[in-house]
Amino acid sequence: MSRPVVGLLAFLLFVTSVLAADITGIWTGPQQGRGGAMEDVAFRFKLDGQSLTGKLFGDEFDLPITEALLSGDQVRFTVVTTNYYGGTKVRFTYTGTIKGTDMELVRERVQTPEDKSANRPAGKQVLKLKRID
Repeated sequence: MSRPVVGLLAFLLFVTSVLAADITGIWTGPQQGRGGAMEDVAFRFKLDGQSLTGKLFGDEFDLPITEALLSGDQVRFTVVTTNYYGGTKVRFTYTGTIKGTDMELVRERVQTPEDKSANRPAGKQVLKLKRID
């Protein structure tokens, strides 16, 4: 690669990292749980360079986020849960936008071959989170 092309690529990488939203911290908000009751949800995110990691806090254990991407103010990641009784895995994708200390996510259940509730309609749920840390 020529020197100008390498320089341009380095500059674009730098600009992308500078323009990325400030996602590092703890984000909380309400979500609709089983039976329609509202419950609290919380995530911890950490952006290290271009690598986004984090977890969804749970009552009994935390779940890691995977396949995480942050581009500007747009975020996308996946959380996989395991059914305690049946052992089947359930996959959720989250996509959303960050605006300062507010984040709006859309959570969507992804049907998997082992998901015994596959006859359930795939629904989307909107979560509105606030950064508290």
